[in-house]
Amino acid sequence: MIEIRLRNRLRPADLTPKIGKVLGPHDYDILLTGPTRIYKPDGRPLAAYLPNTLTEYTQNPTIYGILHDLRKLKTTNRELASATRAIPYGTTGHADSKRTPSIVVGALDPTAHQKFCRLSAWTGKNVPSWQALAPLLRAVAAQLRAHVPDRYAAQASVASRTDKAWVVPGTPFTTVTVNNTYSTGMHTDKGDLDAGFSTIACLRRGTYMGGQLMFPEYRVAVDMHDGDLLLMDAHDWHANAAIVCPCGTRLFGPCDLCGAERISVVSYFRTRMAECGDAEQEATRTRRTREKVDSG
Repeated sequence: MIEIRLRNRLRPADLTPKIGKVLGPHDYDILLTGPTRIYKPDGRPLAAYLPNTLTEYTQNPTIYGILHDLRKLKTTNRELASATRAIPYGTTGHADSKRTPSIVVGALDPTAHQKFCRLSAWTGKNVPSWQALAPLLRAVAAQLRAHVPDRYAAQASVASRTDKAWVVPGTPFTTVTVNNTYSTGMHTDKGDLDAGFSTIACLRRGTYMGGQLMFPEYRVAVDMHDGDLLLMDAHDWHANAAIVCPCGTRLFGPCDLCGAERISVVSYFRTRMAECGDAEQEATRTRRTREKVDSG
């Protein structure tokens, strides 16, 4: 495996205009093509690229079928990541961005509107499918442990102190975001464990151009193929180039005509999951919260 220690980084003033924007080939100088471990100028790990590591799982018809089917579920809260502008509505100040083929599965921590820990709606309704994804997630965890052992150990330590109802067995992950074939504006991830590491497994079908994942601050990119895995510090700026299929269409979801598709499976530990009670305690909290809402 090649190891690279980066020397330079862009200044904040150069990065600010790029926030939320879709970037392209002019935003990187280095494109990774083989197994590579990258370090930031201060010596901390930025990413480890492990091509063709997960093909056994990404080519599994059951696993692919489940992940492909999730394309039907969309979210409106991915403003920067979806590179679309949030549009306010009503008098609440709430704003939604474009409906994006992205869904969070696994465990969710409390929010302003749902003040309890829970499994996502899809996960609770599709337990067998969620369990069928476990071999892929365990394989990702094994690679994280092998290639970034200190980050794995920090994450696994917190996971071991978290109720098992919220942790994927055999992994240090609580939560998975599944994205299907769209370019992400430059952003950083929030809510996942600072001491841990994020992971991206790629399932790729058909032919398309673009989609490279970039770390613009360091001008490094990787063009992930089917079965590739990227271990990364998601608290650094990152983005994906536009994805264009042979039809000439810029994709926001898989192409129904030519079959071009890029699924990214992002696995991580949600920091606040460590504060959750067990399933029974959280169910009680859920019930009390809903009773309070119903009573006005």
